[in-house]
Amino acid sequence: MKGFGRHSAMEYAVLYVRFLKMILMSRMVYKWDTFLISFSVLARESVTVITLFLILARFHDIRGWDMPDLLFMYSFVFLTYSLCVLVFTGVRDFEGAVHLGEFDSYLTKPISPLFHVIARKSDIMATLGHGGLGILLFVYSFDRVGFAWSPRMVLIVLWLLLSGVLIQGALLLVCAALTFWTTKSSEIQSILFYQTRGFIAYPISIYPKVIQAILTFVVPLAFVNYYPSKYLINQEQMWLYLSPLVGIVFFGFAYSLWRRGLLQYKSTGH
Repeated sequence: MKGFGRHSAMEYAVLYVRFLKMILMSRMVYKWDTFLISFSVLARESVTVITLFLILARFHDIRGWDMPDLLFMYSFVFLTYSLCVLVFTGVRDFEGAVHLGEFDSYLTKPISPLFHVIARKSDIMATLGHGGLGILLFVYSFDRVGFAWSPRMVLIVLWLLLSGVLIQGALLLVCAALTFWTTKSSEIQSILFYQTRGFIAYPISIYPKVIQAILTFVVPLAFVNYYPSKYLINQEQMWLYLSPLVGIVFFGFAYSLWRRGLLQYKSTGH
């Protein structure tokens, strides 16, 4: 079996594009189904935005964050997650691949097993649904927060979005790696990823110090939207560089855990 190091980055990039093209073609066979599911995702997630409107209709702001600020911060949650599930759906659903014995076949292929896990699946519907809502919120709030479009601002936003994608991908990879030891990791993923993500719907400054510490140092989801928004809104320069650093370090930790777990893997499929 060839490892990642025996292939160039360009070879993997070309292969990933081919995988993604096949996934898109398979989804577009049922165009209406794909778009209706995407719309239902957008509608479902819009409920949380409506909840924010109702809360601020009474309180006007949350710890100094008014409606445009909150919507801007929240747009990062949807935009980063839409890109995350575009790339890391296979990692998110890794438990199923282990249970069904699919992962055994990946180990026989002349490519990195992790690359195969990533490339084999992509949640196009969630990407369209979350991404569509994220774009709407971002466009609505961008000018109202007081920003002006510029090439530099576009690069900064992309920089911070990619950092948020990397952090969430790393967290999903940690949960996937734990499958090598626990066999069943869906509950761990639910707690570490989905339940914890619920906290970043609001500024973490409203939570007790212990929750803020967890979201910053243990499960660093605050770097997905809260700290990047603090940089963009308040121009606190340190968060521009700290968010990508956290993403790289956390993903490095997750990948190391994956490599260690892979050595412990024993087939559980049929």
